[in-house]
Amino acid sequence: MDLDEVKKTIQDFFQENTVTIVGSGLSLAEGIPGMSALAAKLQGTIPSLLTDKDDINIWSKISSDLSTGIGLEQALHNTKPSATIEEYIRRTTARYIGDAETKVLRDLMLTNKQLRFSKYINHFNVRNNGLVVITTNYDRLIEYACEVNGIRVDNLFVGKYFARFEPEQSKYMFCKNLVRRAGKTVAEYAPRVTVLKPHGCLSWHMVDGVPYSIPQAFFENSLIITPGINKYKEGYNVPFDTHRARANTAIDGAQRYIIIGYGFGDDHLETHLVRQLKGGKPALILTHSLSGRTQELINTCKNITAICSKNANDSAVVTPSGEYTFPNINLWDLNEMLKEVF
Repeated sequence: MDLDEVKKTIQDFFQENTVTIVGSGLSLAEGIPGMSALAAKLQGTIPSLLTDKDDINIWSKISSDLSTGIGLEQALHNTKPSATIEEYIRRTTARYIGDAETKVLRDLMLTNKQLRFSKYINHFNVRNNGLVVITTNYDRLIEYACEVNGIRVDNLFVGKYFARFEPEQSKYMFCKNLVRRAGKTVAEYAPRVTVLKPHGCLSWHMVDGVPYSIPQAFFENSLIITPGINKYKEGYNVPFDTHRARANTAIDGAQRYIIIGYGFGDDHLETHLVRQLKGGKPALILTHSLSGRTQELINTCKNITAICSKNANDSAVVTPSGEYTFPNINLWDLNEMLKEVF
């Protein structure tokens, strides 16, 4: 496989009916802390918040795992946190990610910084039926990236400042005209990107038992599902359940997938996604490093092309038929890939 073949393969994914799946790797590239930094933040914050002896003992076990290099997700599976610890984890996580997002937003406003996803979305022809982006990230960088480009975002909430969760009504916010076709009145919709967040969002808040999206609200009470064994239980609550169900429907109906900065470590998404990949639907994976789970899928699914970093300045293109190295090019990075391919 030569570089021209790789470029042609990548270009073929930028079509309608492509679903984009975004993990924490993309946000990390823009300055949002990843799991390792979050684990360190929790270790430095949680102990001072605990007073109950049982909570202190539970956290000590979790922190001990983290100190030995065990990842946050696994540490919270090894030792189930109490409800009190879970709440402190959620609040600390939301504040930590939110503060980092605020810095990125300030750069967007004051320095004309362009997000990687802004450049990415520009290479799609976003028509009336729109595109679907599924992300496990809490931050709103994808939403910012779309709207900076004049592309509207459907997050299944209706309103702007105190938007109520109305998944069956939200699409009507994008109706721009009514036209007559074949004797029938048909709605025309503005191009839009539907952003589905099965793990929640910094904007989401529960007010009197009703989910709202309130962009300007403080972060601590954000509706987010943090790592750990209870995230699968929380995923069946509103609005997470609707976002998860819509994501699964989009995955099942897609013709192909572009998967960015996602390491395949979440059962919320993968039940449907892995089934489609094993059924032969093509996927382009862009990531700094291949997780063991990703490599396993490449070996068992015939139409996956993965691009990752190799030897600091090189890229590896990994397919079921083999691995190909391309020196002095960072094709795995969204910025560099778009410059090279388009």
